[in-house]
Amino acid sequence: MAESNIIKIPILGKESIIVGNNITAYIAKDVVSSIKASTYCIITDENVAMHHLEKLENLLTKEANALGRRVLSYTIPAGELQKCRDTKAEIEDYLLLNKCTRDTCILALGGGVIGDLSGYVAATFMRGCTVIQIPTTLLSMVDSSIGGKTAIDVPGGKNIIGAFHQPARIFIDPQYLRTLPLRQFRNGMGEVIKTAAFWSPEDFSLLENNVEKILAFARNESEDGADIVQKIIQGAANTKAYVVTHDEKEGGLRGVLNFGHTIGHAIEAILAPAMYHGECISMGMVYEAEVARSMGLLKDAAIGRLSRCIQAYGLPVSINDPLVDENTHGKQKEITVDRLMEIMKLDKKNRGTQKRIVIISEIGKLYEEKPTNVDDEVIINALSPALKVTPVPETQKEKFSLNVPGSKSISNRALILASLAQGKCKLKGLLLSDDTQVMLDALKYLGIKYFWEDNGDSLVIEGSNGKLQVPTDEIYLGNAGTASRFLTSVCTLISENGPKTVLTGNARMKERPIGPLVEALNANGCDIQFLGKNKSLPISIAHNGTKLQGGKIQLAASVSSQYVSSILMSAPYAQNPVTLELVGDNVVSQPYIDMTIAMMKHFGIEVTREPNTNIYHIPAASYTNPETYIIEADATSATYPLAFAAITGSTVTVENIGNESLQGDSEFATKVLQQMGCTVSQTAHTTTVQGPVRGQLKSIKIDMETMTDAFLTATVLAAVANGETEITGISNQRVKECNRIEAMITELAKFGVKASELEDGIKITGTSIASLKVPVDGVKCYDDHRIAMSFSILSLIVPGQVLIKEKRCVEKTWPSWWDTLHNVLKVKLDGYDTLPDEMKKLAKEVKEEPKQFNDASLIIIGMRGAGKTYMGQYAAKILGRKFVDMDWYFEQELKTTIKEFIPSKGWEQFRIEEVKLLKKIIAENPTGLVISCGGGIVETEDGRDVLKQYASQGIVLHLTREIKDIVAYLSKDETRPSFAEDITTVWERRKNWFQECSTHEFYVYKGNKNVEDEEYWSEVDSDYKRFIEFICANPSSDETKFPGNVHIPPASSYFLSLTYADLNEAIPILEKASEGSDALELRVDLLASQEKEFIRQQVSILRRYSSLPIIYTVRTDGQGGRFPPAEIDRMFELLEYGLKWGCEYVDVEVDVIGKGKEHRIELTENLVNRKGNSKIIASYHDCSGTALWDPHTNASINTNTTKISNGPKRLLRMRDKYMELLPYGDIIKLIGFAHKLQDNFTLYTFVKEIVPSLGLQYKPVIAMNMGPLGQISRALNGFFTPVTHPILPFKAAPGQLSIQEINKIRSSIGLISPKKYYLFGSPIAYSQSPTIHNTGFEVLGLPHKYELSESEEWTHVKKVVEDGIKDGSFGGASVTIPHKQNVIEHGIVQRVTDAAKAIGAVNTLIVENDEEGNPIVAGDNTDYLGIKRCIENRINKVRKSDDKFIGVVVGAGGTARAACYSLTQLGVDKLLIWNRTTSKAEELAKIFGGEVIQNLGDCLKTESDANVVYAIVGTVPAAAQVNMNFTEFFDSGKKGVIVEMAYKPRRTPLLNAAVAAKDSHWETTEGVDVLIEQGLEQFIRWTGRIPPSQAISEQVYNRYSE
Repeated sequence: MAESNIIKIPILGKESIIVGNNITAYIAKDVVSSIKASTYCIITDENVAMHHLEKLENLLTKEANALGRRVLSYTIPAGELQKCRDTKAEIEDYLLLNKCTRDTCILALGGGVIGDLSGYVAATFMRGCTVIQIPTTLLSMVDSSIGGKTAIDVPGGKNIIGAFHQPARIFIDPQYLRTLPLRQFRNGMGEVIKTAAFWSPEDFSLLENNVEKILAFARNESEDGADIVQKIIQGAANTKAYVVTHDEKEGGLRGVLNFGHTIGHAIEAILAPAMYHGECISMGMVYEAEVARSMGLLKDAAIGRLSRCIQAYGLPVSINDPLVDENTHGKQKEITVDRLMEIMKLDKKNRGTQKRIVIISEIGKLYEEKPTNVDDEVIINALSPALKVTPVPETQKEKFSLNVPGSKSISNRALILASLAQGKCKLKGLLLSDDTQVMLDALKYLGIKYFWEDNGDSLVIEGSNGKLQVPTDEIYLGNAGTASRFLTSVCTLISENGPKTVLTGNARMKERPIGPLVEALNANGCDIQFLGKNKSLPISIAHNGTKLQGGKIQLAASVSSQYVSSILMSAPYAQNPVTLELVGDNVVSQPYIDMTIAMMKHFGIEVTREPNTNIYHIPAASYTNPETYIIEADATSATYPLAFAAITGSTVTVENIGNESLQGDSEFATKVLQQMGCTVSQTAHTTTVQGPVRGQLKSIKIDMETMTDAFLTATVLAAVANGETEITGISNQRVKECNRIEAMITELAKFGVKASELEDGIKITGTSIASLKVPVDGVKCYDDHRIAMSFSILSLIVPGQVLIKEKRCVEKTWPSWWDTLHNVLKVKLDGYDTLPDEMKKLAKEVKEEPKQFNDASLIIIGMRGAGKTYMGQYAAKILGRKFVDMDWYFEQELKTTIKEFIPSKGWEQFRIEEVKLLKKIIAENPTGLVISCGGGIVETEDGRDVLKQYASQGIVLHLTREIKDIVAYLSKDETRPSFAEDITTVWERRKNWFQECSTHEFYVYKGNKNVEDEEYWSEVDSDYKRFIEFICANPSSDETKFPGNVHIPPASSYFLSLTYADLNEAIPILEKASEGSDALELRVDLLASQEKEFIRQQVSILRRYSSLPIIYTVRTDGQGGRFPPAEIDRMFELLEYGLKWGCEYVDVEVDVIGKGKEHRIELTENLVNRKGNSKIIASYHDCSGTALWDPHTNASINTNTTKISNGPKRLLRMRDKYMELLPYGDIIKLIGFAHKLQDNFTLYTFVKEIVPSLGLQYKPVIAMNMGPLGQISRALNGFFTPVTHPILPFKAAPGQLSIQEINKIRSSIGLISPKKYYLFGSPIAYSQSPTIHNTGFEVLGLPHKYELSESEEWTHVKKVVEDGIKDGSFGGASVTIPHKQNVIEHGIVQRVTDAAKAIGAVNTLIVENDEEGNPIVAGDNTDYLGIKRCIENRINKVRKSDDKFIGVVVGAGGTARAACYSLTQLGVDKLLIWNRTTSKAEELAKIFGGEVIQNLGDCLKTESDANVVYAIVGTVPAAAQVNMNFTEFFDSGKKGVIVEMAYKPRRTPLLNAAVAAKDSHWETTEGVDVLIEQGLEQFIRWTGRIPPSQAISEQVYNRYSE
């Protein structure tokens, strides 16, 4: 495209601003010809350089070389962080290095950061050189490039250091915006809208009426908008140029450029960088416009236009906007009104307690040409989410008159009618509210075009004559019930083929009924499906080339008259004339039906009603738009100011509603207020009410069926009327924005008013005004506008201020209600911020643990014979859900068997029915099920579509095993018809379908097992349980841990890098090699094969033989691995498998900056979006050794990191790589290279100081250096340090160390302080505890020591502990008799854990910090954990998924309490306790909810069910077991786990009897095993490290045998 439309804009007396499309060549010529310089230096950033630098540099070089001048360029990393002293120094050093002089001309090619930074360099280099601005972002084009402000950011604030330095030229080319990310374009639109809003009504209209063209240009979808984009940029640039020219140094006028900035900057201070400047200013504009409205200076229509325009460009309008939540992840909850006001205090424009805010009086017009002084109170009221209403003094009896907004009911009907009609229609008086905006947005989706006129007071709609388009996306309707019902019928008029239209809404809308309307339309040939529950939204409407048939339609209209109006308005465009018959109970809200019919007549369609019936005839015809249609005022809204008069005893006249209104609610004054004692007078268009003496309202009994929405107003008046008021005919109010009847009863009770529910209404017992109470926690509005406005009326006479929460809900129908109440009706309102109260309440409440698993139904697919039924049932048991086999469901629903169905109907029909039923069960059960599908569900495209759609929001699990095993199984299966073709052939056809339809895959790993026996399935169950628990888990409430219980910093962690080509070789040594590690890294690139089946088996091996989480890594050749870096698609395919297989961590090499990275970005983003519960490690390995950890140095010694030549120049800094990785990773991994020892300490500073100083979201960092000198960095790294082990064949990377080596280094440099641990008790000489802990310390290289401290005196224990706490040497202790209770009773411990309390004894002392950071001693009990771990480690060998789990405790001494507690923690179905002394057993049973068994031999005979597994804990000393009859105890045919607490001798009578039991399967555990397990738990609590259990066990058994 050639350069065009070059426009020159004057600023400060010179035509320095040049605007035009495709003007790069013009820029080069103009710069060289008009600005004489020895050197032209382009400063840009990496993002801009990849798109625009080369062309500009080449053209500029061509022009400059012809005159003997040179061109340089310098490229810096992108981002706000570069606008700093360091980068400024970098650029200056580069200029000096290239011998640039004062006659250098700097060209700033980029956005605001580049413009500000380059401008400041130019202002100071050689005491000032020429600068040219070439802005490439919309924000910089219309704002920062114009005016000469230059600056950098420093720790003290943004733009604090800088200078005014006017550019010689500003070149604005809209074509640069074609490469700008859409969000950045929208960000700039915030400033464009701002400028038009305060200065140019013409430009604002241009913005309003060309949204699609402008955004299409921004999305690179069309060139049609190029000229419009140039016009809007010119308009904004013209405005700023004019202001700057008349006020260059901010004397007064220039302040008007800050419209939206006073509040917007305060928001930005909290939400940046997650929210951009233009986004924050957009919110600020709306808030500041609301301030203007509250001052009586701006109309609702203007705020409506402003908000609509901002939203149309995808910008937020409030801090509660979904866009804010999406980008800040809830950080907007940190924004309190007080915090915003504190930030605004720092604005230098303030005057005392007043803030300086730019006020507009209408769109495109300033109230005054400078910021206006505004009282804090006004701003607080506008910002606050709630208000306190001050009662009106009894002496205040003024007369008031006012207008109310347009009718919501008429507005929505007019929008539908005008959109369906032929021709144009100007709608005047349209209600500007949330509800009508929802309707307008929806109509736009259907292809309706409209524009605003008369300064936003009128809307012109271009009618479609019933020709609607298929929406391109689902239509979100929020809580707009009217829109949902009207549009359901309208969407059935779409006659073209296309995808289904989906109507959806918020949570409440998904509860509001729409069933009768849908059923009536479906009966008329429409295809509308419910996608959720309750016969509510969301719904889908099919478009098959036909539309609503017409003819006779029967409709139940006892729930909502809107169903009737919906069909009535759409009926003229049906294929045939419509006869609508209303059936069932009484029709509700007949006046609204009459209103619809009257309006249809105005638009040219006459509906006839058969006399004395509910049968209506609608002709097949077209509406004709009247030139103008005036919408009358909202009669329901009018009830509030009229009720004001009634309750306060004053006089109010509503000027725009009278007795000629179409609306039933217009009779409220005569039928309700007059009956309650008010004086009422009406004309055709006005209504006046004078209230009685305060407190003299009368109670009434009234049927309000013709004005149901007004019942809330009548209810609050009835609250202070004399006697009982009964309101009936309002049953439909239960299905509005909330259950209004129930809500009114609840909220009235807070005022001390009694009310009760009638079958179709409400009864209120009036109370005296003096008896009214102030609601303690305020009025909850249920997000319902009518509740908020009604209770604001009752609040006027309560003796005290009443808090009305959710004040913004009134925007649904009367956005300026609170301003009207304050400014017109003279009610004092005080803004109130409810957020601090909510946060305090949350802090006081006991936090409820989130559910362990999410509720979404789980779908399982796979070949027949893969184990879907068995594994599905087991998953249902794990997750606590119901299991449904689709084969069973098929037979239940169709009342036949599959074996009978297929021979008679065939496979094709079977597949059709199968898909229908799957859709049905998903729609009816989006939560709570595990659904097992038939193997052939993927055979049809429809089936695959259903699965893919569900996979976009839920889990579809592909269950698979070796095909040969499936064939073997199916050869024996006679329950289903046999395959008509070879099973292997079927698998080959389906396997890719299974892959594309599933989110996860579980492979049934067989290992070296040849027989699928009980032991085989027990191992599979264990693998599967871990997999299911991970992929279905809800996010943990424990923010200190990642998957697999990996602690985040400051706790240290390690992962073992496995280097085997085939992990089968690693199985024998895996446990030993992983001692002390927190995770295992599977290096896919090092495996013998990168085929899916081989890798899947490797993952399964790790899951089978280790409990540690898996880090799944595909490392490329360029970053220290072996995978070919050119095979990007293949690499990401392998990474996708890692997510599918439920690997807890997936390492992703992030490389998204530079030319040609669009595909890489897309692959990376898709992967991150599909991660589920897996964590992404975003990694970068600097194998070239050129990256710098220090952001302040220009180059590292011993390596050349810059080139002095033309072209992009930059230093590769780890800070910039960190920024590149941050958006994609949950963990950031940066690996550099140490050229000198100091590089390691620079790295340490980077992690500890530089990263936190960036002020960004915290994410754990793995940071290390390669090279011989970099080994110490592995000791300095605190999180997920990759380690090796001497037993491995080779290291995954040069310089890797073992955990022992790292800890020894850490100890030697003071990062680990040596601690002393003790065993307190007596006698303890033969204890194995020192062996357990000292072995662990030695193997892991920890400098600690565990020793015996024998004494029977508790004072000894107290002294050792207190002395150790004082000098910092005490690390923890084991406690045995006689001190298990002493440590509690004598205050040695300051906190006792729940476990220790329940067991009644402490066996472990732990040092922890209190809330102030002071060390305290906590008492815990790990005995129960030793028992629990022993059972958990063995139970799966004998337990089936459907077994009943029975716990048995033999004995009732001190150890028995730990046993009972352990079994209850395991969740046994029943706890049985036996003891010689029954009373002691009864005592335990009472505490732990157990059952006492009288005879030892009966312990295993209580259950008649054969499917029982037992966990038996023996707590009787071995010597006392001699006379116990265990032969009778171990009845034949039983199975389970036995844990023996006695450990001398190793084989006790209990264990020997178990081994000798006939036909039984008992997994036995010796007492020494429990001792080891509880010791391992102590080790974890003391050190935070996973102990080397194998080495510890070996040492203990060796010592034990000695």
